Amino acid sequence: MSIENTRPPHGGHGEQGITVLLKRMRDAVALDSSAQERLDVLTKVIASHVVADVCSIYLRRPDDLLELYSTEGLNPQAVHITRMQWGEGLVGAVAQRHTPLVTSNAPKHPAFSYRPETGEDPLQSFLGVPLIRSGKTLGVLVVQNKAPREYTHEEIEAVQAVATLLAEIAASGELLSQEETEAVGAMLHRPEKLKGFGIVSGVAIGKAVFLQPPAPKHKVFAKDPAGDAARLEEGLTDLRQSVDDMLADNSSLSGVSREVLETYRLFAYDRGWKDRLRAAVFSGLTAESAVEQVKAENRARLSQSRDPYLRERLHDLDDLSNRLLRHLAGDKNIGKRALYDETILIARTMGPAELLEYDRKRLKGLVLGEVSATSHVAIVARALKIPMVTGAPEAMELTEDGDQTIVDGDAGEIYVRPTADVLDSYRTKKSRYQELEASYESEKSLASVSKDGVAVEILMNAGLALDMPFLEQTGAAGVGLFRTELQFLIGSQLPSVATQETLYREALDLADGKPVVFRTADIGGDKTAPYMDHGNEINPAMGWRGVRMAVDRPGMIRPQMRALLSAAAERTLWVMFPFVTLPGEIDDIRDLLDREIDRARRRDKALPADIKIGAMIETPASAWRADLIAQKVDFLSVGGNDLAQFYFAADRDSERVQRRYDPMNPGFLSFLKNTVEKVSRTGTPLSYCGEQTADPITAAALVGVGVRQFSLPAAFVGPFRRLVRSLEAKAVSDWLEAHLHAPEVTLRPAFAQFLKDSGAALE
Repeated sequence: MSIENTRPPHGGHGEQGITVLLKRMRDAVALDSSAQERLDVLTKVIASHVVADVCSIYLRRPDDLLELYSTEGLNPQAVHITRMQWGEGLVGAVAQRHTPLVTSNAPKHPAFSYRPETGEDPLQSFLGVPLIRSGKTLGVLVVQNKAPREYTHEEIEAVQAVATLLAEIAASGELLSQEETEAVGAMLHRPEKLKGFGIVSGVAIGKAVFLQPPAPKHKVFAKDPAGDAARLEEGLTDLRQSVDDMLADNSSLSGVSREVLETYRLFAYDRGWKDRLRAAVFSGLTAESAVEQVKAENRARLSQSRDPYLRERLHDLDDLSNRLLRHLAGDKNIGKRALYDETILIARTMGPAELLEYDRKRLKGLVLGEVSATSHVAIVARALKIPMVTGAPEAMELTEDGDQTIVDGDAGEIYVRPTADVLDSYRTKKSRYQELEASYESEKSLASVSKDGVAVEILMNAGLALDMPFLEQTGAAGVGLFRTELQFLIGSQLPSVATQETLYREALDLADGKPVVFRTADIGGDKTAPYMDHGNEINPAMGWRGVRMAVDRPGMIRPQMRALLSAAAERTLWVMFPFVTLPGEIDDIRDLLDREIDRARRRDKALPADIKIGAMIETPASAWRADLIAQKVDFLSVGGNDLAQFYFAADRDSERVQRRYDPMNPGFLSFLKNTVEKVSRTGTPLSYCGEQTADPITAAALVGVGVRQFSLPAAFVGPFRRLVRSLEAKAVSDWLEAHLHAPEVTLRPAFAQFLKDSGAALE
């Protein structure tokens, strides 16, 4: 590269030029001289290579000041004198943003800070690159020129490469004094608090262990394609056997968790994947290069998909490719990496197979960079009750193997190398959490009745057979919402009637006579499977989903109805239909159910002793006509999450608006109260299901507007029972009635104070 032709070119900037630079940098570091002299020589080497008027190195001090440590081109008297605050000037901006900063007119840049002692007056162009190691900025490498010019992308990349090497040298102890190197080390090991998204609730404390996808060294081109094809075949055979063994070792898993692993095995046995690998080998690549190439092709193709399901499957394919590479490398200890007694596993991505291969007694928490709540690994982690946080990819850079780490799956937070007080706080929190769980379980047989005698029925949500034991643990009256769509979302084809029936029967058996309300698959819109022709909807949440899709595509809903009728034979079947908007849609869906009942009778199949039909109220339109819908069904359930987002016209998945509107808004509460009262006059039972029930303030308000049946996550059944038993329901209703016409945006602060003064159990 030639940054500015103010000096004769020195060396080249191709592969040979880089080799020359590295040799000269190595020689500079190896000099038998003082640390400052070595650093000055290194700065001159870099300056001569990039052909710039000025090259300077700023290093970060323990107090976060950026000190000029060496320069070629500025006033040498400014070394160790010029210091910039974090974020001050162009140098400080580079450090603070962790990204390069380029400008052809530095003095006019809004972040420019003039330092007369440096003698930088005639300089115009500026290129600053952070020295980053382990995710932290250790300093800034600056290149400057007198003439205004634009630095090219290639030039910036070249300076970044030098900066990366400088960061490694600074941390290695090869360049700086012992005291300065220790200061850099301390900087790299500061406590860190990272914010992500909680996927599986709970708190875990342990030492970090990395799952780093292997990249065994290998040749690119094969001398003997037939021999590499044989190695590939052997590797695939070993891979498939290991997946089969993994399934056999986890035979206790069932339902959706089992379906996840079966889908994973389908990928391993996929003929198309094998054919593409063989074709790559016979094109002249080694078996390893073939795996890498096909893996890259899959990533390029699937990462562009707008379908979240397909993007999630990319992780499974990456996992399989990495496992195959390890088989080809002769690694016989796949998935058997030693863990600490209490381990937090950290990875950018992870397949469900890898998770299941770790010792579950030692694996306490997960930090993953690129997964969603519906990913296969998230489903398995939830079934295994392993606290999990995602959405903090910087954890990969800021954490080192063995670092003390805390995972807070409730708050979505990660603490790396926590201070003693934070660690003590979380140990106390974990202990308190365990004590609370024990106390809630001890109260599971207590009636959920308010202090003034108002009974409130509490049910729980579920979606896996593995969730069902929580019925006994929490004392919930039943399952008010069993989400059935997971089976539809994880497979490559529509789940068979037999597969669905097995899950539903298992759930009913585990309920041991308690009611289980099965919500038919709420798919479509933003929850799509790869076998669905769903098109690209601009606003999928309000699109072709729920009962709308069921009526239009009876071939999808009727097999599910068939499975439900069979699973509930001679028992009571509670079935609820999602996203009902108009009363007439109940007639349409009932017609499909009646056809399945007639079909079963013609075949002399056993039928449920009783069938209860329900509808979810999730839109303002259905809430407004809830009394008419109530007359056509046996029960109703308010889907609070969707109802709130449609009431406020605020996408609940949007970071920008999801916190703008509070369900404690008096208008929304009045709207709910009106709906509850209309349905109450029909005599049809109504329950409330939504994330709002996990918030004690909103949950108490829902009791106040007249809701008498709730379905909520199992983890909140105990706290909600305790809250109900601490309330005076009439006093709560009276307070709300007096404030529902208030002009405030939210009643939360005032209502929270009222509850606190009333002695309500808010924790």
